[in-house]
Amino acid sequence: MRAGTLDRKITIERKSATPSSSGEPVETWGVLVQRLSASVSPTRGDERFVPPQYVGKETTEFRIRWHQAIADLSPLDRIVYPAIAVSDQPAPNTVYDVVAVHELGRRETLLVIGFRRADI
Repeated sequence: MRAGTLDRKITIERKSATPSSSGEPVETWGVLVQRLSASVSPTRGDERFVPPQYVGKETTEFRIRWHQAIADLSPLDRIVYPAIAVSDQPAPNTVYDVVAVHELGRRETLLVIGFRRADI
């Protein structure tokens, strides 16, 4: 993978459950990798009527270099694009749910397919 194509910055977050003061598990998102260089290409958009509203969905491909810290990336993770500071909460329209992760080459590149709701 050529470094010149990795011209965008993304943040990868992983869901974890932490107990609240009452002992009930609360889902939180922790930063797995901050400001990772990536190539971003929108692939398609989709809009369907689901009663009682229209639902728009945008699918995007993220290409990133393989690294041991993200080798176990899965649909339980999410991508924030464009990347934000650790202390900030991402805006809803910048969060992409990971749908699939494909390894291209042997430990060279990861192709991550994510989608976000375009109507948020």
